[in-house]
Amino acid sequence: MTNQTTRGSILVPIANPETADQLISTAADIATDTGRPLELLTVIRVPEQVPLSEGERLVDDEREVLDYAADIVNDQAIEVTSRIRFARSIASGILSIAEEEDIETILMGWRGRPRRRDIILGSHLDQVLRKAPCDVLVKRMDGDEELQRILLPVAGGPNTELAATVAGSLARVHDAEVHVIVVNSPNETATARDKKQTMLARVIAGFTGVPVITQEIVESDSVGDTIVNQSEDVDLVVLGATSEDLFGRSVIGSLPEQVGRQSASSVLMVKEHRNLPSRLVRLTSRLRREILRF
Repeated sequence: MTNQTTRGSILVPIANPETADQLISTAADIATDTGRPLELLTVIRVPEQVPLSEGERLVDDEREVLDYAADIVNDQAIEVTSRIRFARSIASGILSIAEEEDIETILMGWRGRPRRRDIILGSHLDQVLRKAPCDVLVKRMDGDEELQRILLPVAGGPNTELAATVAGSLARVHDAEVHVIVVNSPNETATARDKKQTMLARVIAGFTGVPVITQEIVESDSVGDTIVNQSEDVDLVVLGATSEDLFGRSVIGSLPEQVGRQSASSVLMVKEHRNLPSRLVRLTSRLRREILRF
């Protein structure tokens, strides 16, 4: 929840110029607060029958989009690089960069389209959320936003601390208020309530440099409906992904998915990567590449 500097990059895949401003602005806010570089990426899908080496001829307006994206943050004191990757699919292009480079976080945009049975958030998003070797943030944007009040639901799940860290970064950069809420169900056990209360206290204590922090404990039969209702009074909801279901159909969890689709404000869903062996593999690979350069 505090401002911890790390050099791991924030990777921002750019596909839609219409939403690039908000997506890159969010990434730049986090980069500014944490001292991290931005990596802007456009993936060009190359059909199977065409060699990847010939992908250059498929590039149309992508370079202009990347240049436009870089211009959004060119006057800020953060390191920004951009690249085009040719791949067989958008997801594989994003994942390959995440594996090869020192990427700690991927930030992707989401249009919030109605759900299909075989696709949860979107074919590219689903794959990145399932396979990324790093943290993933997914933002559903709600027009132009002036960030003054952030809603942070706390339930004690595995991604709560990452959600609090991101909310804290955005609040510090914008001098925004963070409103932390806990929603208890009437039939919830005392143990579950105590767990949430402990996490609430931990989150509040972890914030530094946030101008205004408020907290609230709500009794409700529906956690999702409560968060959606409160989204009407804020500019952004930041919440962690919940555990996947037993059959692996969910990539973010039913609660964040509901909030993401129904919220009156923008929504930022976060999923922390906790696979230590994969992190070690990436670190070893990166060190090997650095050695080979000399």
